[in-house]
Amino acid sequence: MNKTLVVTAICADRPGLIQMLSEVIYRHEASWEESSMAHLSGQFAGILTVNVDENVIPALEKDLRALSDQGMAVTLNESADSVDAGNQQIIWLDLTGHNKPGIMREVSNVFVAQGVSVQSLDTEVVSASMSGGDMFVAGAQLQVSKDFDIESLQDALEGLSDDLMVDLAVADDE
Repeated sequence: MNKTLVVTAICADRPGLIQMLSEVIYRHEASWEESSMAHLSGQFAGILTVNVDENVIPALEKDLRALSDQGMAVTLNESADSVDAGNQQIIWLDLTGHNKPGIMREVSNVFVAQGVSVQSLDTEVVSASMSGGDMFVAGAQLQVSKDFDIESLQDALEGLSDDLMVDLAVADDE
């Protein structure tokens, strides 16, 4: 029987890191499925799912962890059961405001209070050309129930700061 594993990897960025991971996965006849990779502050960070025969997992895990000899820290977790997608919808969030310590903490507190699950999140701090300050910019894909009150989320996020701009949109069902 096959299992899906969630693999995370992080190390100082350099050429060949994805190839190192893919070689180990291929050697164990596993299938590389979903992935998201990024370069942040000189580090390579990746998360991916691997579909593999459960009998091979111990050997795959051993070989992936052996990548630490080449400076890569790898963790493996078995995939968790997913939420009933039939009762869920995706909301796209774009958020911009003046950067300040704790802004992501405040936003994440709203997510928890509203029962929002973050599917993906990208953030950055950019220079505001007009004011000369730094702006916090976030884009997220959020999962909520079909009967979720989007206006309540909008109000809660906008209530965090007078300068916070929030745009929410329900994703198409296609």
